Amino acid sequence: MNIQVYFPEPTPPRSVPQNLFSTLDIEIDSLLDATKARERFSVDGSGLAVAVLDTGLRVTHKCFRGRVLEPHNFLLDPEGNSDDVEDTNGHGTNVAGIIAAGTSDERRGIAPRANIIPLKVIPAADIEPIFEALRWVYNNTERFNITVVNFSFGIPSINHIDDHLASRDFPELSRLLDMLLEKRVAVVVGAGNDYWQDQKEGMTIPAIFRQVISVGAVYDTSFGSRSYRDGAIANSTHADQITPYSQRLSKYTSPDCYTDVFSAGGQATSAGAGDDDDTSIREGTSQASPTVAGTILLLQQYYLRMKGVRPTISLLQDILRATSKWITDGDDEDDNVIHTNKKYPRINAFQSLSALHKAIQLGNV
Repeated sequence: MNIQVYFPEPTPPRSVPQNLFSTLDIEIDSLLDATKARERFSVDGSGLAVAVLDTGLRVTHKCFRGRVLEPHNFLLDPEGNSDDVEDTNGHGTNVAGIIAAGTSDERRGIAPRANIIPLKVIPAADIEPIFEALRWVYNNTERFNITVVNFSFGIPSINHIDDHLASRDFPELSRLLDMLLEKRVAVVVGAGNDYWQDQKEGMTIPAIFRQVISVGAVYDTSFGSRSYRDGAIANSTHADQITPYSQRLSKYTSPDCYTDVFSAGGQATSAGAGDDDDTSIREGTSQASPTVAGTILLLQQYYLRMKGVRPTISLLQDILRATSKWITDGDDEDDNVIHTNKKYPRINAFQSLSALHKAIQLGNV
C-alpha cells in the first residue's frame, strides 16, 4: 500500500520580518486566551508529556531544552530503536513548539513546561510507522506520563463524512485509537487541508475517527489576501474566519462523527529547525491541532491536581465544545470556496479551564 501520509501546509514556509513575530503571537493568544488560562489556574503542562508524531524535531533547540524525553525514529527502524529524529522538513519542530516551546519570547507554546516525545513517522510510503509509534505510546504511557498524542498530518485527498469506511480500511488504526482512549490519552488530529478538492464537508484519515479530537483551522487576525498552491484563495482575512483549505464536518451533518473544534492555524510563529534558536512561521490545520493539544495538556494538569486521575476524553471534548465561540461558515468569509453555512466551535483555553474549575467545585465531574 503506497500511501503518502503527510499533507504539507497550504503555502510554503516564508520568512517574516522579526518585528512581526510578536504581533502574530499576540493575535493567537488574544483569540485563545492561553496566557490568561495559565496564569489564573497555575497550569503550564508540568509533569505531563506529549507524543508528537511528525517529521522529527530539532531536539537541541532552546525552546525544548531539558524536556525532550526519548526520541524514536520509526522510519529508520520499524521498532523505533533509532533515536535520530533530525527534522529536515521543519514541520515537526514547528508543531512541537506550538504545543510546548518553553521560551519567554514570541515562540512560547500553549503548555510551555510539558515534556516532548518526538516520534518520527513521516513522510512515509505507508502507514506502518504510525502503527508502530502508537503501539510504542500505548506501551510507554505510564513510564513517561504521556497524556496527549498530536497528529498534524493525514492521508491527503480523502474526505470522509463518517468513520465506517475508515474503520473498515484501517481496522488496526481504529483498534490502536481505542486502546489509547481506554488509557485516557487524548489523540489530537488536524482535520485536513484538502477542502478545496471537492468543497464538501468531511475530514481526512485519521481525523475522521471518532476516538480522536479533530481540529479545523481559522485565521487569528487579518493577514490581507492569501493564495494557496492548491487553488484556494482568501481575498481578505480576519479573526475567526475559517481558512479556505480547512476540511470541516458539522455535527448537524454527521451527529456521531464531526470536527470537534476549530482553532488558530492561519499563521503560527514557533520554533524552527534551521538552528538551535531558529524561528518558523507556518499555517494549516497542522498548526491548529497543536494549539488544541496544548490546551488539553492544561486541562489535564488542572484536573489531575484536583481529582488525582486523568479526565476522560469525552469530558475534554465536551468542555472544549461547550466553552467555544460558535462561528458560521459563510456569514462573512471572503474567499473562492463553497460555504456550508453551518456553525462550528472555536476553542477558548481560559473559558475551558474556568468551566472545568466550576464543574469540579460543584462535584459535577
